[in-house]
Amino acid sequence: MNTQALHNQIERFIVIVLFILMTVITAMTVFTRFFFNFTLSWAEQMARVMLVWMSFAGISWAGSINVHMRVTAVSLLTKKHPWIFEAFLVFGDVVTALYSFYLTYRIFLFMNMVRIQGQVMSAIPWMPKWIMYLAGVLGMLGLGLRIIQRRYHWARAIRLGGSV
Repeated sequence: MNTQALHNQIERFIVIVLFILMTVITAMTVFTRFFFNFTLSWAEQMARVMLVWMSFAGISWAGSINVHMRVTAVSLLTKKHPWIFEAFLVFGDVVTALYSFYLTYRIFLFMNMVRIQGQVMSAIPWMPKWIMYLAGVLGMLGLGLRIIQRRYHWARAIRLGGSV
């Protein structure tokens, strides 16, 4: 697998690794609670942080494989006219990319405020709380960049006379 292919799989890798780790941590917590009447204080909160990171990595991944949320009802009505259909999809991608960049900025501002205040996770005092919000910044930024990347390859394929 070449370097470019690896870069295009980073979100998938993050989702898979975090899902495995979250499953192990949660199973370990259930086991210790059931058999030893003991629970790890940090495990539940760590699993939640991993779920947040998985969710935002998945959002970015969705942008790269063209399964992100967008309104397609109007474009489906125009399916008989391929250029109109594609124009609506491109418009939806532009709106989604712009909105994701706006959310990146807003989440970054909030994350920075949390960082400046020095907030930490209640059950994991060694973990700054801003790390959880960093997932939102990277996920929304990734969504916008992946949509642009996908549309760039689409336009390049059309310009070179290939199929999309």
